[in-house]
Amino acid sequence: MIYKICLVIVYLINFIFFEFTIIGKENIPGAGSALICPNHVSNYDPLAIASMIPREVHFMAKAELFKNPLLGWLLKKVHAFPVNRNKVGIDTIKTSLKILKNQELLGIFPEGKRVKSDERIQPASGFVVFAIKTKSPIIPIRIRGEYKFRSKIEIIIGEPIYLTEHYGKKISEDESEALSKQIMDTIYDLKQAAVV
Repeated sequence: MIYKICLVIVYLINFIFFEFTIIGKENIPGAGSALICPNHVSNYDPLAIASMIPREVHFMAKAELFKNPLLGWLLKKVHAFPVNRNKVGIDTIKTSLKILKNQELLGIFPEGKRVKSDERIQPASGFVVFAIKTKSPIIPIRIRGEYKFRSKIEIIIGEPIYLTEHYGKKISEDESEALSKQIMDTIYDLKQAAVV
């Protein structure tokens, strides 16, 4: 209920303050588990993505946000859960796997922090392991534009990425890092119309 109320508020903010274009919405699976993996340019990204996707998303959020009792309560009500960005704890791993095993959507920003739109970094590789363990597709999403008043912002959703050849296998740290970089490059390379 609170998730839906928050979505209505976000819809209003989107309508008043920004001009969103969403491309590739059909690439979000109507059922089953999937990892929603956007690039990260702003604190507003989770709200923007959640409002553009027809299913509820369980986003990882930095643990510091949960230190505020009121904010922490609200984040939990909208299905967010904490992650220590310096060292991912076992509770975060268990929660992530549980979400996917329950056939739900898990939202992860592979970069792990906000990154300028013209930069590329090596992402964390945990999301690749989650996808392989649960045989879930990865949905690459590119956010283009800046959250300024009446600015144009594109959300480009790419085709699902299946790591089928790795299912049931244990991959090395080097392999997971290589796969995560490859997927992050796919996210960075998603393009459509130019944003002005």
